Amino acid sequence: MTASKFFLCAILLFFAAGLSAEEASDKDLPGLWGLRLVAFGQNFPAYPSSSNQNLTILPIPYPVYRGKILRFGEDLEDIAEGKILDAKRVHISMGLSASFPESSDKLSGREGMPDLGFLIEAGPKVDLYLSGDPDDEQELSLSLQLRGAVSLDGLNATGRGFVFSPELEYLTRGVFKSETELRFRIAPTWATSNYTDFFYGVDPEFATPSRPSFDAESGYLNTEFLVGLNRKITDRLEFRGSIRLWVNKGSANSASPLYQRDYDRGIRLALFWTAWESKRRIATKD
Repeated sequence: MTASKFFLCAILLFFAAGLSAEEASDKDLPGLWGLRLVAFGQNFPAYPSSSNQNLTILPIPYPVYRGKILRFGEDLEDIAEGKILDAKRVHISMGLSASFPESSDKLSGREGMPDLGFLIEAGPKVDLYLSGDPDDEQELSLSLQLRGAVSLDGLNATGRGFVFSPELEYLTRGVFKSETELRFRIAPTWATSNYTDFFYGVDPEFATPSRPSFDAESGYLNTEFLVGLNRKITDRLEFRGSIRLWVNKGSANSASPLYQRDYDRGIRLALFWTAWESKRRIATKD
């Protein structure tokens, strides 16, 4: 299935399900524990500036926990979140995210090089609500994220330095008079040399006439522009989708032979179906 056909099918399913949407009861709070089944798909570049687009479609069982301090399974971008401070205008937490591994033999320019392993990022995040808050219909926030990265090759873990990304996001709820959220995000990213070397470094033993050795530098990586839509279709079914553009132009490592293009594009779509929730509900806010 091509990316365009996948995207079209998901959009048609979204609107068809929306015609028979059931309004969720405001009296019911989510369960403390839950189990979701996720039909997940994305078409992303293999790595920042890569000329290879990878289409991934997976059905995933997704356990959910919504504790006062620890939460996981509520978002595909952040696997887990640990709350440190949850005030009206400031939210401080520890986040955990991950990205899929890539086989270098399937990537143009990286043939014969080590694979890009499973990459895990974790670190603190500070959310500043500049206008509105999570209980308002409209919200403007600035998130400051600093995360350390580790790549996994089987059971072997390698430190990959740090990445810093401030995110400016506008979110509006109740779009089209329904349980729909629309968000816009701008997020520039800077990284240390260990992090950028993971994508752009070429050790001397892997150098070729068309791929000279290269030592990656710390600095600017890229800027992400995102448009996302979340819609609660029924009490148990939710749609989430996003379209993204990454601007790599001006990257500190644009001279690398593995840097291939100035702009990347991506689509991520998912349907979440809640198969089970615990009778114990989450605690309400004070």
